[in-house]
Amino acid sequence: MAIFRKVHTLFWSDPFIAELTSEQKLFYLYIMTNERTKQCGIYEITKKQISFDTGYSIDRVSILLKYFISNDKIMYSEETNELALRNWAKYNYSSSPKVVKCIESELYQVKNRVLIEYVNGMYTLLQKEEE
Repeated sequence: MAIFRKVHTLFWSDPFIAELTSEQKLFYLYIMTNERTKQCGIYEITKKQISFDTGYSIDRVSILLKYFISNDKIMYSEETNELALRNWAKYNYSSSPKVVKCIESELYQVKNRVLIEYVNGMYTLLQKEEE
């Protein structure tokens, strides 16, 4: 599918984004636009790869990931090294049959199925507490 990721202009006026530090904004842009992102909003990436790409230490990457996890913007599976973006579809949804087919294909490849529920908004705080 497409080898580009768009950043909607409304990204910058989002109240959550407006409160982030420069480092947090750049990190969030990175996790939304790096070469491993997928149409479904879930992709595999290691902390080591994030560290290499961004120049941040692995400890700093862990801190930044925890920040976005605690703010319910992403979920990261340590077991499968998969990252899910909660609001991916907000600015990246397409009803194009080709895109829908691509998303369906990608979802079959997701190892941690909880991430699919998370991106689709079916993951609740109750489920989070049970894990």
